[in-house]
Amino acid sequence: MINMEPFRQISFRGRVAYSVSCFENALIALNYDRNDWKIVLNYLWEFTSIQYLDNWNDVVVELIPENLLEFKTYEEEEFERLSRDEFITLYKLYQSVEDSINVLLRYIYNLGISHVYTIIEEYGEGSLLSLEVLINFMIENKFPLPNIEPFLKSSIVENRGWGNKFIGTELSKIL
Repeated sequence: MINMEPFRQISFRGRVAYSVSCFENALIALNYDRNDWKIVLNYLWEFTSIQYLDNWNDVVVELIPENLLEFKTYEEEEFERLSRDEFITLYKLYQSVEDSINVLLRYIYNLGISHVYTIIEEYGEGSLLSLEVLINFMIENKFPLPNIEPFLKSSIVENRGWGNKFIGTELSKIL
């Protein structure tokens, strides 16, 4: 198990950014080509700069493999954000994806919605617990964890716990 104390200082946006970085590390560990995952990664990183979380939640729930694969064609579902081309690309990509990818995307989604419609109080325990579940999954599956240092720059005391709006953009360049 990991010491979660340092994560208490990281903002909500920073915690989600850390989880997306975990996902990227898992892709690399599983020898997936990151370019194949650009659609997913671009939508995940939107969390760090998006104004309304509802928009992010709507698309990420559509990205989760077990949700997307319920449908054989784009026309079977009224997708909120995914385009027809994105659906087709992801449908093909998900045909041979490891189950751990599905689990990680579900955990990122759960983390991202952990403070929806609530105020982040103190250290944002809800998101901290969600992040801990994701990190423990990474450790159990022997996926490397990202370095925490860049994420500490987004403090929980900034912007009522939300942190810097542009951390994802900055971190994606660093990582």
